[in-house]
Amino acid sequence: MRYFFLFSVAFVLLTLVNGCKKCYRCTVLDSDSSAIYEYPDICGSKSDADSYEERCVTEYGAFDFTCSCTEI
Repeated sequence: MRYFFLFSVAFVLLTLVNGCKKCYRCTVLDSDSSAIYEYPDICGSKSDADSYEERCVTEYGAFDFTCSCTEI
């Protein structure tokens, strides 16, 4: 019974940790590090955040702007 309880607690904790979504915000910066555009916030997994940042770099990287994406 003790092992069942420990297994159940471990399962619940792993489910909660993996199910947690983080929110991110990307900001486009010019050469003076001034914000020129701020993308809407997105909440999701790490892969969602990576895709979000890649989109920012693709859209503004060609114009010599930088993207700064942070967790909020």
